Order: sequence, then structure tokens, then C-alpha cells
Amino acid sequence: MVARILLGHAPRPTSGAQLEKRIRTLVIAAEPAGVACTSVIDAELDGADIAHLHLDLTDFRLAGEHDRDRARLEPQGAPVSAEDAVMRELHVEGDPIVISGAEVQLDARLSDVSFRWIETDNRELAVEFAPADDDHPLRGRARIAVPKEQLGKAVLGLADSMLLERGISVSRLDLDVEQQSPKQLRLTFDVKVRKGLLGAHITGAADAVIDDAMGVTLSGIAVDSGNPLVAAMLGSVRGRIAQYEGRRIDLASELPAGIRVTDVQVEVTDDVTLEARLG
Repeated sequence: MVARILLGHAPRPTSGAQLEKRIRTLVIAAEPAGVACTSVIDAELDGADIAHLHLDLTDFRLAGEHDRDRARLEPQGAPVSAEDAVMRELHVEGDPIVISGAEVQLDARLSDVSFRWIETDNRELAVEFAPADDDHPLRGRARIAVPKEQLGKAVLGLADSMLLERGISVSRLDLDVEQQSPKQLRLTFDVKVRKGLLGAHITGAADAVIDDAMGVTLSGIAVDSGNPLVAAMLGSVRGRIAQYEGRRIDLASELPAGIRVTDVQVEVTDDVTLEARLG
């Protein structure tokens, strides 16, 4: 999927200061109305290329779908011209970034990210990020940490728009992770969902073993509901769920072209921390 992000009016900025101002406008549009923007933005341009971009989004609050000003996040016009460019260094951090009330710590560093400056037929300027491919692989590293008791909030905040598109609303998601060994995790969840007139309370659990080649083997998979109707519906799919019992899932082979994870580390303390290296 290609993502286009609005950055004001054409033409493109010609200085780091101009780009910083445009990105600040974008950040404000992504936060709830009335929230003061405290993000620190530092950018340097080299012609069409971005030599470096540092975003310190500490205390940034991601607005929900109904609070977000999507008209100021996405261009409305059709593309009429494009200019290829590269973002040589990108550093995004936040300690924390707030997503649906969850305080997420983020530190991501990427290099040589290809993009395009796009001008539209109503004089908008946007940047377009195409998926990585074998000729333009994604390189860098990322670290994300979420307090255990807030993990469900963070996951729900990221998945909220996708669920709404399917007519599903979630009023609560409790998600817990226990580290049984450096490579083995125990996952449990307790969720309250509604689709149309049908509401349900669903619980589930599974063990996950992660190997050095980014394979995940699931076992002890269980899903149930206290709602008899929903429990019966779950019973009809348990056969498909059982197919994953003891089966190794090769996550590396499922990644898009150009995204190669060379190392993944998961640590569970008071926080659930994921570190990944791309190359």
C-alpha cells in the first residue's frame, strides 16, 4: 500500500526550517483538538533529499479516528507531478507516545528511505512512501516498550480503525504476556466485543516459542466465550484453530519484499519490550 501524507501547499520546501514547520502542522492535525504540540522537530534538506529528520514526539497523543482531522493528513487532489527523493537518516523517538491512553516508548532509526514529493491538481504537496522492495530494502532498528497493564489499550488503539471498518466495536481488551524463557511467551486475552446486536465476552490463551530464524510455534491454543451463542460459533472454527497447534509459522517468509528482520528480542518485565533490527 502506498501512503501519501499532506505537507501543505506546493512547491516543496527548500530548507530544513520550512520542512520542520510543515511537519509540525501535520503532527498537530494527528493529535486531538486543543492539545498543545510539544514535539521537537529537526530537519536538514539536501536538494530534494532529506539529509536527516529527527522527530522527538515525547508526550504526543494520537487522536482517535473521530477526533483526527483526516482532511489535513491526506491530500484531496489527484497527483500531477512527482519527484523521487531519499530520506537518508530518520530518527523517531517518544518517551512516551500516548496511544489510546497507553504510554508507549519508541526509538526507531531508519536509513535510506525512498519517497516521492507529489504535487496535486489543486496545488497540494504530499510525500508518498512506497513499500520497500529488494532494490530498496528497509534498513535500521526499532525499540518499542509498553507497560504490561497498558498493552491491551495500545493494541486496541492501533487496531481500532480496522475493526470499525468491519463493524466491530471493542469496549475492553485485557492482554497479558508472561515470559517463560528467553524465547517462550504465554499470551492471554480477555475481550468484550460487539458486532451489530450481538455482544460477547471472549477469552483465549496460547504459548508461543520464537526461534532465531523468526519462526513462531504455537501450542496450548484456547478460545472460549461465556455467551452460549458465541461459544457455539467459536466451536465451528476450533478445527481451523487446531491446525496451528504445534505448527511452526515462518514469519520471515511472510514479510513483504525489502523487509528483512535480522534479529528480534522480546523482554517482559513491568514492560513488554520488542527490539528488531532490519537489514
